[in-house]
Amino acid sequence: MKNQVIINEQHTLLQDQVDLLNHVYGVGMWERLDVPASGWTKDEMEAVVAENGHNNLIFASPIPLLIGMVAAKNNGKQFAVLYNDRREKKELPNGKIIMTVAQTGWQLEQF
Repeated sequence: MKNQVIINEQHTLLQDQVDLLNHVYGVGMWERLDVPASGWTKDEMEAVVAENGHNNLIFASPIPLLIGMVAAKNNGKQFAVLYNDRREKKELPNGKIIMTVAQTGWQLEQF
């Protein structure tokens, strides 16, 4: 089993985060699983789960913590996730191209 940190490929882990990962999992005992800047589609996310679901997945974001807390305390109640797996390219005034979540194409997934 691998310890994989899921993080946007454009983001950097802070030294404090690296130190914490090394303390908990051991130096060299975890690796990055980079999410492309363009994001993953729902099908691609399902493939990531199929390929890596047996591994210990660590999400480098505060939102998955909230989702995990809700799921852990589910007590038979349903919860849902509002998501959009579509991205749009935007050009900034300085010419830099960034990817943003599309304005349309939102989905509601219930668990």
